[in-house]
Amino acid sequence: FSKLEASVNKHIRLAIFSFVVFGSMMGSALAQAIQNNLSGYISDTDGGRIANARIMARNQAGVEQFSVQSDVAGNFSVDNLPAGKYRVTVEAEGFSSVSRDVVVDGTANQSLDIVLSVGNISESVTVTATRTELTTMETAVPVSIVGREDLERQNPNSIGDIFRNLPGTSTVNEGSFQVRPRIRGLDSNRVLILVDGERLNNARTSTANSGVEIGLVEVGQIQTLEVARGAGSVLYGTDALAGTVNIITKDTPRRNEDGFRFGTAFNGFASSNEDGRRGSFAVNGSSRLFAFRVSQSLERFGNYSSGDAPFIADPEVLNSQSHAGNTQATARFFLDDQNTLKFAYDRRRASDIGSPTLVGVFNAFFPFSNREKFSTRYEGTDFNKYLARFSVSGYYQKQNRNFTNILNVPAVLPFFPGQFQFSETVTKTNTFGFDAQSNWLLGERNFLTTGVSFFRDTNDDERFIERLTPNFAVFPPVLVRSEDRTKSVPDSSFGSFAAFAQDEFSVTNRLKFIGGVRIDFFRSKAEQTDGFSLPPSFTQSQIEDLGVQGLTSGLNIHQTAVTGDFGAVFKLNERVSLTGRIGRSFRMPNLFERFFTDAGSVGGFVVGNPDLKAESGINIDVGAKFQTSRFAGSVTYFTNTYTNFLSTVRAFDRNGDPIRILRPGQSPIDVSQTVNIGKARIQGIEAEMEYSINFAGGFLTPGGSISYLRGDNRETDEPLDTITPLKTVLNLRWQDRPNRYYGEWTTRIVNRQNRLSTVFLASNGGPEPGFAVSDVRGGYNFRRERYRLGINVGITNLFDRYYVEQFVLAPARGRSFVFGTTWEIF
Repeated sequence: FSKLEASVNKHIRLAIFSFVVFGSMMGSALAQAIQNNLSGYISDTDGGRIANARIMARNQAGVEQFSVQSDVAGNFSVDNLPAGKYRVTVEAEGFSSVSRDVVVDGTANQSLDIVLSVGNISESVTVTATRTELTTMETAVPVSIVGREDLERQNPNSIGDIFRNLPGTSTVNEGSFQVRPRIRGLDSNRVLILVDGERLNNARTSTANSGVEIGLVEVGQIQTLEVARGAGSVLYGTDALAGTVNIITKDTPRRNEDGFRFGTAFNGFASSNEDGRRGSFAVNGSSRLFAFRVSQSLERFGNYSSGDAPFIADPEVLNSQSHAGNTQATARFFLDDQNTLKFAYDRRRASDIGSPTLVGVFNAFFPFSNREKFSTRYEGTDFNKYLARFSVSGYYQKQNRNFTNILNVPAVLPFFPGQFQFSETVTKTNTFGFDAQSNWLLGERNFLTTGVSFFRDTNDDERFIERLTPNFAVFPPVLVRSEDRTKSVPDSSFGSFAAFAQDEFSVTNRLKFIGGVRIDFFRSKAEQTDGFSLPPSFTQSQIEDLGVQGLTSGLNIHQTAVTGDFGAVFKLNERVSLTGRIGRSFRMPNLFERFFTDAGSVGGFVVGNPDLKAESGINIDVGAKFQTSRFAGSVTYFTNTYTNFLSTVRAFDRNGDPIRILRPGQSPIDVSQTVNIGKARIQGIEAEMEYSINFAGGFLTPGGSISYLRGDNRETDEPLDTITPLKTVLNLRWQDRPNRYYGEWTTRIVNRQNRLSTVFLASNGGPEPGFAVSDVRGGYNFRRERYRLGINVGITNLFDRYYVEQFVLAPARGRSFVFGTTWEIF
């Protein structure tokens, strides 16, 4: 292993060195492009010229080349524009945005005249789907974008609540901190969560029991949320099995050429149901040389109450509370017009986080869950006509979490003195990562993205268990105290070094192919750790049958994963795009699945499995996307086939006999182990749309989404559990033309799930019930050149329905009056 490790490290250093040197050489050696002029005018459908329209252009790498405004006659002009292909977008208040592809060939001055239509439908831009800024119409990836304006209107308790209404997504858990996303029927670490393009997932959290805590990102710090459904492993590596969520946080203000500009912002939120409140205050500033932003937030949420039902005596859902705060500081230095350097610090502190309904005999909660992150990023653009962008970023992240559970069985005197157990596990996971990326314009039709990335999670657990157990050797029985400081996971690490490339080739102005490939080198390491051991009753042959030789003395595991995908976008016209994509996704087993050895959460004893293979999937998406000044929508059919799914099953020895832990005078304990056995297929249809109608001096916009999922366990020929069959979201919004006032109604309908496995149906007491829940919202937005005031109010769960999200144990929140406000000085 040491020779292989040395070889891998040598290649890593060589690849990084070559990547940086090559990018620098290309930046200085190649000649600059010929400069050109572009001019035109902006008008409405009646021929009237539109003043103060904003005209922006980005090249194929997503780099903004210019941003100007039309004059009083609607004219605009841009000089000294490098030759190449551009996406020009025009926006004006009261009109739908319009985008056009323009090729500047350097032969003459070129003109561009654009007509805007009255409306409120605008194109969305994604950076997650391709690692560069691109409109959703131009990508083959099904993606949903939730911008800052949408977040303010929704007034969510937590970031997890956003996934309730998006197509192809649902939620796991309840409360103001513990809600997590599920995408296309898969949840937990089978979904990759990024924060500003960097991993939030870590290798210590379990897959089935808790998963990555998306609540470690505070809602008020979010600028945009992007949800890319389907395979994301070519660009982002492990964990992007079902989809990729990129949480883009608020950045510094734009560069200010005219002196120094100072700004402030306040965001407030209140919810009546759980007496919840959240507030954040930020200061920012920008000049020609640098910009900064500093913010602080606090939040407090008590126990929430469920909806009204005849069988509910007390609607309060105990142990659903949480408290938290967040500190964020960002500084950006403008080295020149093309080069920037960014430093960021983010500190999240959450405490007293309950697990809803886990009270009474068994109580579980998180006394704290903390995250701290330092990051830096260099980005340069327009090195020459070939190298459009080059960036290098690095980060260091700490995630510390305390999970405590208490078992308190009441006494039945004099025969039973009771039983008590206090268990506290503190996981400390530190992550170091870096990413280098270059974007190349290889002519007018070819755009290449290349890069290398690395991350390494190191984990150290601390555990303390205190037990008071009955001694029946005497009468009346008495309680005997004992302590246990053993560990269920050894001190360990998990990391990856990867290289990737993705190419976009425009065959014609209508047809574009996108293909990518990635190779990952993984290393999982377990160290010899005090307090971590195998049960002493295991025989040598049982240890060999379980494949855990060397687990307690230290292991080095090296694995390689190669992934690829291919897609196409065909533009029927400027309004309709047809898309198709096939790709491989994967998830490498984490430290918990490989090394966890201890009593299971539902009984028995679980032993680690160092020989696990990666879960993998083949994802196929075909669809159509539509965009006009009045209508926007998309429809996608997908089929995802997965192999090597991880499942925990009974362990057997070489003779076919079950492996058990023998205990003198007591019944033996069954041993289980996580293995690769699962094969599954999940397929479905996702569609979303909105249509704008002129009505009552504004725009009436009906819209919504529909998601149909079907899951099949191909090992047992039974339905796959935890699949929501049909979800429909209906939305009706009115807003005035200047976008100052709005009112909105939303209804979410989830159909009953009858397709469940025989075992699940028996344990669940029948099918999983469906439900329908409605929300109403409204607000006012007042904006001037230097300041903005926004007020948003609403009632969630308008009819106070009692319901439970499918495959979640705790009931959902009942009716709540929510209030949000935003004050900004620019």
